[in-house]
Amino acid sequence: MPSMGAAPDQFAAIETELRAAQTAAGEHRHGVARRARAADLVHTARREVALARSRLTDEAADVARLESLSLARVWASLRGDRDERLDRERAEQQAAEYAVATAQARLAAAEREVAAVDAALTVLGDVDTRLRRALETKEAWLRTAGGATAAELADVARETGSLLAERTDIAEARAAAAQATEALDAAAEHLRSANGWSTYDTFFDGGMIASMVKHDKLDHAAALMREADAALRHLSVELGDLGEQGVGELGIDGMTRTFDVWFDNFFTDLSVRNRIAEARDRVHVARTTVGGVAARLDGRRRDVEARLSELAARRERVLLG
Repeated sequence: MPSMGAAPDQFAAIETELRAAQTAAGEHRHGVARRARAADLVHTARREVALARSRLTDEAADVARLESLSLARVWASLRGDRDERLDRERAEQQAAEYAVATAQARLAAAEREVAAVDAALTVLGDVDTRLRRALETKEAWLRTAGGATAAELADVARETGSLLAERTDIAEARAAAAQATEALDAAAEHLRSANGWSTYDTFFDGGMIASMVKHDKLDHAAALMREADAALRHLSVELGDLGEQGVGELGIDGMTRTFDVWFDNFFTDLSVRNRIAEARDRVHVARTTVGGVAARLDGRRRDVEARLSELAARRERVLLG
């Protein structure tokens, strides 16, 4: 053990700080839970105060009506029970005032509790950083001392570093998959629209206006497919960093309108419709493939996070003895 070496006092100080950091972290966890409970009490007390004040307003209004020159007072006087009713309303008003005071007292107590917990948490400071530094200090000591403990810590550090790098690569690939999905969805939407206009132009003789709209839709769809191709290439690069195979490209080019513009007839229109259908099929396949890649990446990320948690627990067990 390092404490048996040349500087036992230094090791003892490291251990003392580590235990103190652990204690502070535990107090902080309890404080956070306590504050959450106190905050709930504050929320409840505020609702009770609002309700009690509303009731007090109603009771005060009842008393005011009997005390003022109103039809209620005249009617009560004629019946001969004005004084009795006024006494009862005043008693109810006083009860409402007491309820308001009680609710306000509970609110003030709950707010004091929150303030006290906040003050205690402030005194504790950044307990996470303190504990992390204490663990790092002990780890450095143990690794310098050598032996089986140092070797185990080195193994944990190496695997942790590798997993952290993998987690970064996964995040980048996942972002690329999301970008590719967005591009493919946009292309699919415009291809659906272009297909509708192409059907109208082919079978219902849409004329020049329909052809112009169709051509515009095709141009936009072609541009979006080029963007999707670029996104798919980027995703393939990111997947390569993870040792995974790329997803390929759409492979759709030449979506020009040369024949459809200069020789607009039924047969060329059918050709365009077929090419749109082919493009839609390829976009659909690519979209499905990217969706599978995204799901696989999410699974890898979960596995990496689980393994990192295991390594952190293993390291902590070693450092805490």
